[in-house]
Amino acid sequence: MSEILPEASKIKIIATDIDGTLVTPEGKVSERTEKVIQKILKKYPNLHFVLASGRARPATKQICEKLQIVKRPNTEYILCNGCIIYDYNSNIVWQDTLSPELLRKVHELLKPSSECIYMYCVGDDTVLYDKEWAKILRDEYEEQTVVKDIEEYIQEIESGRVKINKLGFLISDKSIVEKYQSKLESLKKEYNLDSSYAAPIFLEYMPPKTNKGTGLTQLMNKLRVKKDEVISFGDGGNDIELFKAVGWPIAVENACDELKQYAKLITKSNAEDGVADILERIFLKDELMN
Repeated sequence: MSEILPEASKIKIIATDIDGTLVTPEGKVSERTEKVIQKILKKYPNLHFVLASGRARPATKQICEKLQIVKRPNTEYILCNGCIIYDYNSNIVWQDTLSPELLRKVHELLKPSSECIYMYCVGDDTVLYDKEWAKILRDEYEEQTVVKDIEEYIQEIESGRVKINKLGFLISDKSIVEKYQSKLESLKKEYNLDSSYAAPIFLEYMPPKTNKGTGLTQLMNKLRVKKDEVISFGDGGNDIELFKAVGWPIAVENACDELKQYAKLITKSNAEDGVADILERIFLKDELMN
């Protein structure tokens, strides 16, 4: 494991996962993280700062306000695990969607059940049919939830009036994740879907070759940035492709073992402000020495 840090002057993009990485275990931006990132972005105004998350855009609002990056030029958002990319001015830079035929097949295969609720990411909205789960997503994850009748909504999708970026499953018990992965395996292969599991409750399916890594690669190509000019941070299995896309993948100490295999560096845990700690040593080392 290399201990050599990248040179600040050569880095053009910082891309970070949110939950389990940028924020504390309580889901908050710490005071140290807030101050360090604000200092770095003030010192390097041309540095691109990217939030790469499974979240939809409304669920990033408080974090953006804390970091003072709302409407900041050179700030981008790779959301819904890479299905949609926004620029700093809320314009959609790129997006991908799932086929209505697939969504009908998923609905017929599973039907609503108490142990597995499914949801749809539609731009800013998270649409689902269960009021209790909608409240959990709204209160605990700050998602902008909409409750719909599932049969009526499937018909809206099939009519083409609604485009779905991502299909998500809220699993009530971690032990049954494999059960639903197995049920959906044939559809995953038929439609060549990408998938990710973010413990403990989120199992998600995206359009082919769509994930945080492909989203970041789209952005890198647009900005003409090379792999060795990009740092990424993550903690979970859905960050693997994000790590593969860059030259400087950095895992927080609390990351899963699978992700750590792809890391060039490991920083402190999210409980110890790991992202802020290593960014400070890269971009603000002169201040640390004084």
